[in-house]
Amino acid sequence: MGKRLVGLICVFSVIFTGLAGRCAYITFANAYKVSGSYNSYTLKIGTLYTNIYDRAGRKINNNGKKYVAVIRPNEKCLNELEKLFTAEESAEIADELSQGYPVLREVDKKVNTQYIKIFDKISDNEAIAKHLLKKEYGGIEQYTSKELGSLSVNFSVDAVGRLLTGDDGTVVNDNYDSNDGIIISIDSQIQKIAEEASKSLPKGAVVIMDTESSQVLASVSRGNDYVNRALSPYAVGSVFKLIVSACALENNIHPLYNCTSKIKVSDTVFHCQKDKSHGLQTMKQALANSCNCYFVNLALKLSGEKLVKTANDFGFGKAFDIYENWTAKAGTFPTKSEISSPGQLALIGFGQGKLTDSPMHFASAVSCIANGGNYLTPTLDINDIQENKIISEKTAKTLREYMRYVVTNGTGSLAEYNNQSAGKTATAQSGIYNNGIEVLNTWFTGFYPYQNPKYAIVIMREDGESGAGDCCPIFRTIVEKLDKM
Repeated sequence: MGKRLVGLICVFSVIFTGLAGRCAYITFANAYKVSGSYNSYTLKIGTLYTNIYDRAGRKINNNGKKYVAVIRPNEKCLNELEKLFTAEESAEIADELSQGYPVLREVDKKVNTQYIKIFDKISDNEAIAKHLLKKEYGGIEQYTSKELGSLSVNFSVDAVGRLLTGDDGTVVNDNYDSNDGIIISIDSQIQKIAEEASKSLPKGAVVIMDTESSQVLASVSRGNDYVNRALSPYAVGSVFKLIVSACALENNIHPLYNCTSKIKVSDTVFHCQKDKSHGLQTMKQALANSCNCYFVNLALKLSGEKLVKTANDFGFGKAFDIYENWTAKAGTFPTKSEISSPGQLALIGFGQGKLTDSPMHFASAVSCIANGGNYLTPTLDINDIQENKIISEKTAKTLREYMRYVVTNGTGSLAEYNNQSAGKTATAQSGIYNNGIEVLNTWFTGFYPYQNPKYAIVIMREDGESGAGDCCPIFRTIVEKLDKM
């Protein structure tokens, strides 16, 4: 024990001697000269960019702080380094100080230092919705962020550019405490609910939208990268059967169909999942059972022209402005000439083929069904609700009933909460293969509560197994939390 103590004393003695030597160098060697054309030397501690507030006026960026130490090149500051830094860090700082200029370093906390000054720096260490907000993720800051203010420290220098002895620096707060900013439609409480509930998604997205306005209340992208999956187009699969159903109901086409597990179109045979034979199906039953054969038959009865019109009305294949100067990328949808092919038309019937869409856009389609047929593109703007009726109230009401039936009697049972859940599952083929196995995009798109729809919710998992197993439990968790707000 005694040998270890002696060893530690020797180590600290060597470090102190080194720092003292550097201090002497700084103090006596005139190594801290700066350009003689300046009468001050400025260290910028932080820059304030546009504040972003949620719909309730709560700040959702610039809402944290870090601590920054300002260390001057003198012996008193050098002697306090050990209170804040390791021996190795102290040696590095001392070496930098030997150039004669003050040094900035972030520190974990404020401690009682007399000569080293510690300042609060605005940061985003409590930020939410990073993919939607942050510039490095292509978020809204990229389109709205402006410099509002700064915090800095000015040091006086003499005629030959040396820092004046005894000058502690003058703090310059240039609008650094400004509250100027923008208000967006995100609800930070709902955003936190979505982020917590979606932690089980390795890669995927969650979007929660106000059904009346298509204002985005929450947007989550999961994945250890910079891709915003909420705004990225994916194969959608069976959730598109809702749009095919809307088209059929608007055109008064709702046939009975006997599913034998497969249907042949031209030279191609299409199957229901796991080759299941569903028997005689109504549209309501076919949605609940996600019967592919029913919807292939239905698409062929509708024609490509009718389906293209309905899809266009719902905004499929179109880019949309999510905020001023920020346009979200369009998904894909076949043209009239492409969909005239029976094979392509059959694929579109159950949400495959030349069709992709983003979780955020699909949430606006669900909002339209939930609110009675008024379609609005997704937005972060707090704006007036506009009228854009694309389907009748009768069609919307029928679809809501069908979506409720999907949960009570079909593939969406794991989404049920409080007898008020409604939606549609999907397990979509992506056409992408890993080690010979096709990647599946799994979905649940729904609304809540059934009797008085407030929220349109879309959950999508990239490389999942089934919409029922991957996404329905997340929906249930979300609506349970929303119900208790």
